[in-house]
Amino acid sequence: MDTSHIYAGPWRKPQLLIQLESYVNKELQTISFDQPEFQEQKLQIYRDVFGQFMKEFKTYQPLLSAIKKEYENTLTFQQDQIRKLEPLQSHLRLVSEECDKKIQAYLEEEQAKIGALKRENRQLQKNIEDMKEKERAMLAVVDHLQAEVSNQYVQYREEVDARKLLIWQLNDLTGGSVKEDPADKKAEIQDPVVLQLALKVCRGDLTKVQAELVKMKTEHWDVVPRCKWDTLTQTHTQTLLQLQTLQGDFDRLKSEYDTLLELQERETVQNKRQDPISVQVLELRKEVPQKSAKEIEELLASSQSKPDNNTISS
Repeated sequence: MDTSHIYAGPWRKPQLLIQLESYVNKELQTISFDQPEFQEQKLQIYRDVFGQFMKEFKTYQPLLSAIKKEYENTLTFQQDQIRKLEPLQSHLRLVSEECDKKIQAYLEEEQAKIGALKRENRQLQKNIEDMKEKERAMLAVVDHLQAEVSNQYVQYREEVDARKLLIWQLNDLTGGSVKEDPADKKAEIQDPVVLQLALKVCRGDLTKVQAELVKMKTEHWDVVPRCKWDTLTQTHTQTLLQLQTLQGDFDRLKSEYDTLLELQERETVQNKRQDPISVQVLELRKEVPQKSAKEIEELLASSQSKPDNNTISS
């Protein structure tokens, strides 16, 4: 059996391999990629090549046939599964399309709602601005009316005060008693608007006075009143005069005390010179304080006899 077409040397291909490769290349060129069954035709070419390969290797033909059969069975099973899944795939495609449509509808609805909410929000903001403008206008009107009422109240009070002053002047001139109009007094007492304005004016004045008081306390908390300053200055002057007087008396007493000390020292020195016996007695008392009075007399007698002996010997 000629095996040259199956086996070859290390540097050249066998004849069977060359033929099979040439067949594969030739058949692949005959089919087009655009054909719907391109993959099946391509698989069929390789099936034919594998069958030719099994025919050449008869010893391995059973094993290769079993391998090919398993591949074919597996491929058939996969194709069956694909055919079963094709309806599911179409159903899935339909469901996906429906979901996309629903999502698109929801998005459009949400966009419409968002647009409506934005328009409503702009309208509400415009309404708020209009209401704020009306409120500012109302506040301006209220402030103007309050100012007018305040001015009228001030004029009314001035008129009432002027009327009272005129009545007092008339009473002084005529010596009689002109009575005030009770209607005015009653209106003044019973008018709640007047009372409210008077209370408001009083509160404003009280607030101003309190602020002025706090300001005065803040600015002059460390300032001494004039009367206290004058009193302290006078007391300080008197204290300085007393201190000067006491200092003079102290200096005079000190000089007298120094003079007395000096005189006492002189007398002490003279006494020491005139009476050496008393000095010796004092020294003995200092040296021997524990001795009795009798012993001290004996010591004195002996000290007196010593000068006598000295005079006799001389």
